[in-house]
Amino acid sequence: MGMPEQLEVVAHGATVILATWLGLTVGLRAPRRGGARAFGVLAALLVIWSLSIIVRRLTTDPSVDEVARWFEVTGSSLLPPAVLTVATALTVERQTPRWLAISLVGFWVVSIAVAALTVVAPELEPRVAAPHLSFPGIPGEIVGWLWIAFRVAIFGAAIAWVALAVRDVGPDRARRRQLQVTLLALVVGTVGGVLRIAPVLSDSDPWIGVSIVTLSVVLASYAVFAQGIFFAPEIAGHAFRLSALAGVGVTIYVGVLLGLDSVVRRVLAIDLPIVIGLALVATVAIFEPAAARVRRWLGAGDTDPSYDRMLRALGQGMLTTRRPEDSIEPALGELARTMGLTGAEFREPSGAVIASSGTVGEAALELPLQRDGTAYGSVAFGAKDSNLPFTSSEREVLGMAAGYLAASLELGARQAEQAKELEQLSRDRAAVSTSGRRLHGALEASPDDAVRGGLHVFALGPLRAERDGELIRQWGGEKAGTRQAEALFAFLFDRGERGVTKDEAVELIWPDVDLDRADLAFHRTLGGLRRTLDPGRGQRQGSKAIGFSNDRYRLDPDVVAWTDVATFEQRLTDAGTTTDPVAALAALTEARSLYRGEYLDDCPFYGDGAYVEDRRELLRARYVDLLLSLGGFHEQRGDRGAAAAAFREARSAADAGCPPADAALERLGFA
Repeated sequence: MGMPEQLEVVAHGATVILATWLGLTVGLRAPRRGGARAFGVLAALLVIWSLSIIVRRLTTDPSVDEVARWFEVTGSSLLPPAVLTVATALTVERQTPRWLAISLVGFWVVSIAVAALTVVAPELEPRVAAPHLSFPGIPGEIVGWLWIAFRVAIFGAAIAWVALAVRDVGPDRARRRQLQVTLLALVVGTVGGVLRIAPVLSDSDPWIGVSIVTLSVVLASYAVFAQGIFFAPEIAGHAFRLSALAGVGVTIYVGVLLGLDSVVRRVLAIDLPIVIGLALVATVAIFEPAAARVRRWLGAGDTDPSYDRMLRALGQGMLTTRRPEDSIEPALGELARTMGLTGAEFREPSGAVIASSGTVGEAALELPLQRDGTAYGSVAFGAKDSNLPFTSSEREVLGMAAGYLAASLELGARQAEQAKELEQLSRDRAAVSTSGRRLHGALEASPDDAVRGGLHVFALGPLRAERDGELIRQWGGEKAGTRQAEALFAFLFDRGERGVTKDEAVELIWPDVDLDRADLAFHRTLGGLRRTLDPGRGQRQGSKAIGFSNDRYRLDPDVVAWTDVATFEQRLTDAGTTTDPVAALAALTEARSLYRGEYLDDCPFYGDGAYVEDRRELLRARYVDLLLSLGGFHEQRGDRGAAAAAFREARSAADAGCPPADAALERLGFA
């Protein structure tokens, strides 16, 4: 091949990859959206057309070249009506006009007929160069030019149709951007298509037209993933990341398997796909947990795990399912465009505008959003562009729209509630599993271990620990400082299963001591702390109170029998899950009594370190929420004094101010 042919193959290869990716992404992730199927057909025709040309340029078998030519002619003939079909599907928001539907059918019939005729009788293909189709009185060259003009006219009709839609789009800026990018992709694709089928450049430099077609596919990718033509931009972005990473990962995985399989076959001198067979079995076994882990990794910080869990329970796709409440603004925009309104707004019961499209001004019609006795606000519609009053049928349609919006809001509220229930169920399941593991450990423990009492640790406030009612005063041994041992215990207690490395402990407790002396001090302190936590075991027996694995020291969970932190969090959970107000108030009151002060306050070394701050801020925030809930309970019961005291305490406990407490005190008249 010469350089022009090589460039053409490269351009067609890029088109095949992009069109396959786009077609599968839209077809599989948004199959019910308007125009998705037509877009899938267009992408498939692009793949067929480009792939057949690649085969023709690379093959040396005449029979293969002949079959590939059939596919090339079919793709080339059907692409123009497919482009027009996609253009109409993306821009027609009402029922497709009859004349347009008839024209589309006619374009498809003529294109299919020409493709079939060319496949059956190649010498009758309508083209400029001989051999070609001709009619009595009409030379074959003229017929070829007419066929080119016919396809160019279809492309022109698609451009004109989208341009009219851009002109009439109205105040919806998001919709305008979508149509403008679509129009740009159409114009670029038409230029590339015309250059590809025009006799001058198609014979000498076909890669120029193909490269421009590839550019139009890139613009189509931008329209789908950045402008959200088939699904919301945030969903498209997530699908883009997952598709790209999955594609790269699968490519690397398959390449490694093929290379390894080839090496194994040569080394063992056998012709069996041992590696691939084992890899398939392993893939089936690990696919589900691996896919779940990848989804969590990709969604970290972007999605709500409890909401994703609910979607999996419903059997819905997490990448393409929008929250019902997120559909309100697009629905308002579509209503305004379809009905020819100046705008539409969704208003909360307080009158605040939550979602809007266009400008409403003085509402021409405002309908309440109610569902099963619950008021969600109202939807306000601006005047018609024609300034004519709404007809009865238009009012009926707008009433149906209000019903849809109310149903979306109700569904969103119910889904959020169910997501919380599933989250709580997951936590309960984890708690039961933890209890089972502890029971198993208790059954396997020796009688002496079962008799020996665990620690009662008070960490909400100054650190205090008791064993059998006796306060632990000496944390370290004879040669280990008790303050350092107490700090090490606090570090291990706070870290839990994550554990502590020696370097972390040394940096915190012995920051200014040289390395050798700090290492010696650490091990002496660790030994003394182990004897304090597990006094029943001799030095030779070895203590299990502090374990060591993977370069980390961990506190044995059985050492601590009870903590005020765990009880505090459990009472908050109990208050949030019970439907009995009396039980909820009792749980909150008990939790409040446990919070004596800042988490691990005044603990030697560790209480002033940076490691404790995150947990301390979290517990402080939960305590503020507890006080706000208590104040709300007292306010509902009419005890204004107790409510004000709780709100004042919440304001005092919050570091950066507490606007809810300030508002409540102002509401109660205690500001």
